[in-house]
Amino acid sequence: MSPVVTRVAMAVGGAALVTAASLVEALTYRGAPVGGVLLPMAALIAGAAVAPFLPAVGVLAAVVSFPLQVFLTPDSPGIGGTALITMMVLIAYGGLRLPPRWSALGAALAALGAAASIVVDGESLFEFVFFAATMGGAWSLGWLLRRERHRGAELRALAAALAAERERSGRLAVVEERARISRELHDAVAHTVSVMTLQVGVLRRRLQETPEGEVLRAVEELGRRSVDELRRVVGALREDADGANPLDPAPSLARLDALVAELDGVGLAVGVRHDGEPVSLAPAMDTSAYRIVAEALTNVLRHAGAGEAEVVLTHRRESLTITVTDRGAGAEATRSDDGHGLLHMRERAALFGGTLVAGPREGGGFRVEAVLPLGPSPVAAAGSVAS
Repeated sequence: MSPVVTRVAMAVGGAALVTAASLVEALTYRGAPVGGVLLPMAALIAGAAVAPFLPAVGVLAAVVSFPLQVFLTPDSPGIGGTALITMMVLIAYGGLRLPPRWSALGAALAALGAAASIVVDGESLFEFVFFAATMGGAWSLGWLLRRERHRGAELRALAAALAAERERSGRLAVVEERARISRELHDAVAHTVSVMTLQVGVLRRRLQETPEGEVLRAVEELGRRSVDELRRVVGALREDADGANPLDPAPSLARLDALVAELDGVGLAVGVRHDGEPVSLAPAMDTSAYRIVAEALTNVLRHAGAGEAEVVLTHRRESLTITVTDRGAGAEATRSDDGHGLLHMRERAALFGGTLVAGPREGGGFRVEAVLPLGPSPVAAAGSVAS
C-alpha cells in the first residue's frame, strides 16, 4: 500500500480500537455512566486518529489526557489500562517519527502531567516514579526503532554505493584488460605485416624494371608506412602501461617453463602436461593463452594456499583447452589481488570466441578451464610465416 493509504488505515483502525477498548472497559465499571468513562478518553481517541499524520498531536493528546480526566471530569471512575496503553503507544510513535529532543520533551511532559494530576487528586508520590518508568520506556522503544530505521537506510545507501563502485571497478578492469590485449594485438599485427613487407621486398627485387615490380614497390612502401604507424600507436598505448619492457620477449606458451621456474622459486610447484600434438598458434592467441595460465596460477599462489598446481594443455585440431587445477582454498582462488582475475581471463577467452569456466572441484580445490577455438584451419604462427 502507499504511505497515505497505510496511514489512513492506521488512523481509522487506531481510533476504532481505542474506542472499542474504552467501551469494554466502561461496561466493567458498575454504577458509572458510560459517558463518564468515555469523556476522558476523547483526547486519546482523537490523538490515535490524528497521530499517523501528525505525530506531535498524538504526543500532545498523551500529555493532556490525565489532566483533563482529573480536572474536567472529577466524578469519573478514572482512566484505566486502555488509557495508559494508548498513552504509551502515542509516546513511542512520537519517538519513532519526531526528532529526539521534541519527542523526549513530550514524553517527560506526559509523565509529569499524569503523575502531578493524580498526586493532586490524592495519590502518593510514587506515581512520579511509575509514570517516569512507563513513559520513559515507551519513548526509549520508539527512539530505538527510529535509530534502527535510520541505520537501515544508511546501510541500504552504503550497499547501493558499494554495488555501484564494484560495477564501476569491474568496467574499469575490463577496459584496462582490453587495452592490454589491444597492445599485444598491435604487436602481433606489426610483426606479421613486417614479415609480409620483407617478403614483398624480396619478390620486388627479382622483378625490377617490370610493371609487376612497380606494383610490388608500392605495396612494399605501403607496408612500411603501416608498420611505422602501428609502432607509433603501440608506443602511445604503452606510455602509461604496466611498465613492461618493450624489448622483452612476447608472452607465449613456449615460455611456460620460465613461468613455472619462477613460481617454483616462491613455493608453488607447477606441473605442466600436454595432451595431444601441439598446434602452432597465432601470436595473439598464443599470448592470451599464456596470460590465462599466468593469471590462474597467480590466483593459486595468492589465494588458494596450495603448494601444488597442475596445468593441462589439451591440443585438438579445432580448439586449445587450458585447464589449471589445485587443491587449495576453493572459491577464494577466484580472485586476484584487485578482485578482477576472472574478468581478465574471460576477456582473453572471449576475444577468440572462447569460453572460460571456473569453480570449486569435488574433494576440494579449484579448477579453471578455458577453451579457445582454433577454427577450421589453425593460423600459422609468425615464426612459421617467416621461415
